[in-house]
Amino acid sequence: MAVAAKQKTITSAPPKSSLAGTIPTKKLTKEQLFKTHEKHIKEQNATQTPNGPRPVKQPNLAEAYPASTKSIRDVEIIPLSDLSVETHHRGKGLIVKVISPPYIGAGAVSIVEDQWGNVDKLAIYNQGDSAILSGVPEGCIVAVKEPYYVQNGAENDFMICVDHPSDVILLRFTDPIIPEPLRLGPLLKSAAEWRTAGDQAFLERDFPTAVFCYTEALEGLEEDSAKAPVYTKRAGVNLLLGRYDAAKSDALASRTGAPTDWKAYYNAGRAAYGLCEYALSKSYFEEALKLNAKGTGGVQKEYERVQARVKEESEGNYDFAAMHASLSPTSVHIDAGSFLANTRVADSGHHGRGLFATRSLKAGDLVYVEKATLMPNQYDPARASAALYTLMVRQLCDNPSLADTVLKLFPGPLPYDPSTSEVAVGTLLDGVPIVDVFMVEGIRTKNCFSSPLSTYDDTKPTYNSARMAKGLWAHSSLMNHSCVPNTMRSFVGDMLICRATRDVKEGEELFQQYVPVKTLVDVRNKEFEEGWGFECRCGLCEGERKSGEEKLKKRREVMLSLEKFLDKKPSNGKGTIVPDATIRTADKMMRQLEELHEGEVYGELPRLTLVYPCNWLVDAHRAKKQWGKVVKYSLKVLRNFGFTAVPRDEDPTKLTLDWDPREIYTKSGEVSLMAVHVVASLRRLAEAYKNLGHNELSEKCLEAAKFGYTMVTGFSEDVDALGQ
Repeated sequence: MAVAAKQKTITSAPPKSSLAGTIPTKKLTKEQLFKTHEKHIKEQNATQTPNGPRPVKQPNLAEAYPASTKSIRDVEIIPLSDLSVETHHRGKGLIVKVISPPYIGAGAVSIVEDQWGNVDKLAIYNQGDSAILSGVPEGCIVAVKEPYYVQNGAENDFMICVDHPSDVILLRFTDPIIPEPLRLGPLLKSAAEWRTAGDQAFLERDFPTAVFCYTEALEGLEEDSAKAPVYTKRAGVNLLLGRYDAAKSDALASRTGAPTDWKAYYNAGRAAYGLCEYALSKSYFEEALKLNAKGTGGVQKEYERVQARVKEESEGNYDFAAMHASLSPTSVHIDAGSFLANTRVADSGHHGRGLFATRSLKAGDLVYVEKATLMPNQYDPARASAALYTLMVRQLCDNPSLADTVLKLFPGPLPYDPSTSEVAVGTLLDGVPIVDVFMVEGIRTKNCFSSPLSTYDDTKPTYNSARMAKGLWAHSSLMNHSCVPNTMRSFVGDMLICRATRDVKEGEELFQQYVPVKTLVDVRNKEFEEGWGFECRCGLCEGERKSGEEKLKKRREVMLSLEKFLDKKPSNGKGTIVPDATIRTADKMMRQLEELHEGEVYGELPRLTLVYPCNWLVDAHRAKKQWGKVVKYSLKVLRNFGFTAVPRDEDPTKLTLDWDPREIYTKSGEVSLMAVHVVASLRRLAEAYKNLGHNELSEKCLEAAKFGYTMVTGFSEDVDALGQ
């Protein structure tokens, strides 16, 4: 999120081993390593679920250490026998041959041997499925930069642990850095043989190996005409792997100046589309159509598709209902572009950077629509965080251009400052982008959003609200927090919809709620401090701080007592009729809580501690069909959310009828808080007024409810979805 958090030192790192800093005097022999390794592989083969989810090693920020920013050619290559336990060997490196098949778990564990004949275990974590290093084959040669050596639990059992994916490099067999003793096998192939091997790997759907083989083939070719078809093949495989940066580069490299170059532009267009670079994608498809006027091979279809994305980006016209209808448990990624033209990024007077309106907006207007930068289809709350972390790391490896968007986000406190490294994180080094997994995890924790399959469905009483995905919307992450924001976000699949909740002036900063706000100012600010390192200075928090400590303490006591009383006597169950005596007690306790809100402090401010008891009383009186009192307490709910443009202190026997509910969004000041409860209260008012014979006012309340529901859900006016 766009906050200037106070930097903290993380001090909860686990205690070091007694061997820390020493070279082990006893280690497992080569035979013991192989025996244990083969046993683990055998057990895995017997118990592994086919195509089951791969476990993830999610970083512990207390153990964070920076990724290497040195080239393998700038470090001292050392023997495996020189490794010290729990030591990051800065300025050092390893070059080893993999001499066993990998054991695939949270990482890929292999036995490796160096040029001096030393043998040890190498555990490689956080490699994407598109990387051959996710299960490095036997016989490959890898380089490890600034290795970290750890004890593996058992006595005399150690291993090299590679957390940062850029700290390990798969070397080409012809790389001159490889020591002569490691060059003995496998036998080097010709370019034609490598190409054939790549074709075979492709047929076997081993796409990472296919990419490796085509890369080796290209190294053995000199003529551009001979390289072109190999670039085309590698571009196609990279497209299948979602490695769009590489696919785009390969596609453009495959051009020969012949009419068949339309295929190169077509592949480049598809790659740019995968990166959401729609204007660039459109230009490539236009070049393809110049050489393929009939648009065969899918060119015309793809061109029309990208035209729709470019139009969405410029005009912001969407069919949200159709998007919602297209959703399913297996289809959550919407084919749509982001509309961001109403906003700009600039320095904020609150925290760091923020988003600002580029034009005046009315309440309910679309502020922006953003397609997720990254969002896995994982709605199991136990797995959602790990799934997003994994996707972020792997996409940063596969598509380095994402670094410009993702790595500029606030990562929170780390034991080191990534911005002070010699080479910036995200920079290509040794052919791969530098990816710091601890920085990525920090960015995830400080910037991700929880999202239901759709906010519209989430408002339904029957929806399982616990099922939430985690996603990163980089543009939205730049918006600062306010407890009483001027925008509201909603979700349809991986599309985030942001609407204005009140009128916004051109140049005005835009705010959102990071999380649903707690009712008490000290409680919610403790959450902000612990989660993001800031103290909220919004109108509500600043206003409530003017209330004395004694008042705050007393409000907390009365609120907790009232909530405890109400929780034991629910008023919203089917057919529930609450006794009059209980209602009178609840009303008396609520009035006591009301009196603890000083008029000079809370004249225009929301009174969030009163929302729950007012809603309870609305339900209790509604069950008894006491419509005048339903009006009274529904209006109080609106007032307690800061909507001041409503009648106050309604007498159920003398209702105010000359007010317009549709004006509450534009005439209630700047500290009102929009929520689904506001929509529900307007529905209750519509129902009550109708039963009292005030049909015109009832219709206006229903219109206001529908209008508010579009803010809540992003698109729908179907307030009946809220249930009875």
